[in-house]
Amino acid sequence: MEHILIPLAGISLPLFLVPTIMLLKQGHQKRQWRHMERMQAIASGTPVPPATSPPGTGAVIAIGAGVPVFACFCALVATLNMHSYMPDSLAVTAISWGCALVVSMGAMTTSLILFVLQHRAHAKAMSAALSSYTEAHFDSSKPAYDPDSFDVVSRRG
Repeated sequence: MEHILIPLAGISLPLFLVPTIMLLKQGHQKRQWRHMERMQAIASGTPVPPATSPPGTGAVIAIGAGVPVFACFCALVATLNMHSYMPDSLAVTAISWGCALVVSMGAMTTSLILFVLQHRAHAKAMSAALSSYTEAHFDSSKPAYDPDSFDVVSRRG
């Protein structure tokens, strides 16, 4: 059995590496396109469209969901590896699950606080960006006339 583990690991490694690398490359390409779009909007003088999604939601999800799952997994492993003939096995099991509960509740509370703070900051930034975007896009004043912008035919000769 031991002599087959290395070839199986070598065969299964691309199953994890290829999708991960493809997702990272796609994310990089999307960020690059978004950056180029913003730079083009700035260069042409048009207002920059506001971002659509709040940044950093993955960290909040990882704290709120990942930490409790990991804490419960650790408590389960501790419970399964405990011998039933130990005189204080019930107390140790209760302590390990109690610690997992405290850590999980702390992580969920922290993620809730981070989500609220992040949502408020994003809402404030979005309202400021939308107000400047609508002011620039839906300005009722007459645009300035630039005769050079319409004199294309005479320049070509």
